[in-house]
Amino acid sequence: MAELGLALLAIVAWLVAGLVTAAVFVTRGGHRNLLWYLVGGLLGPLFIPIAAERGRAEPHRIDVRSRAPASTGPGLRVLVGLDGSPDSDRALRAVAHALSGTTSELVLVTVTDPDVVDIEADEEHRRARRMLDEAARVLPDELPAPSTEVVVGHPADALLAVADARDVDLVVIGRRGHGLDEKLLGNVAEDLAHRSSRAVLLGTLPGR
Repeated sequence: MAELGLALLAIVAWLVAGLVTAAVFVTRGGHRNLLWYLVGGLLGPLFIPIAAERGRAEPHRIDVRSRAPASTGPGLRVLVGLDGSPDSDRALRAVAHALSGTTSELVLVTVTDPDVVDIEADEEHRRARRMLDEAARVLPDELPAPSTEVVVGHPADALLAVADARDVDLVVIGRRGHGLDEKLLGNVAEDLAHRSSRAVLLGTLPGR
């Protein structure tokens, strides 16, 4: 009986190690495929170095379309992280409302899942590009024509990389995503707030 109890305890410890690692990997590493939980449960503690290695992958800027900054003089350089959720749309509308006329450069960024490959990755890229193009079309004329970027990787790492590359003054991101992404994108917002050396605005801007 004691041996059976030890065996069950070892199995539970194996599963817990793998599932906890998968949970951290999925929510903090930007990987949204829930099959990682199955992999974690099967591999147990053996999954830890795999997750750590995947979590260190650098973001990859796959679709960069740059516009020249506005020639109206100095102003804020603003990056807005978009994911297609109502919360990120509200963040963009708030920027349009509060910063029109005071923004010299605007960058719209969306981040795609690093787990998808081949045809699925191409389709996700096309969806991301359509979302950015649509967001750019509805901006008011008082804002400069935005640069846009599609980046593959962990959302917080990707946004920070673009913010550093473009030397922006302010990063704006919604507090929540949608559906299964809500927890992930909530963590991204908090992660940005703690890690960024630049000003980060979570959610919406107050009116002027």
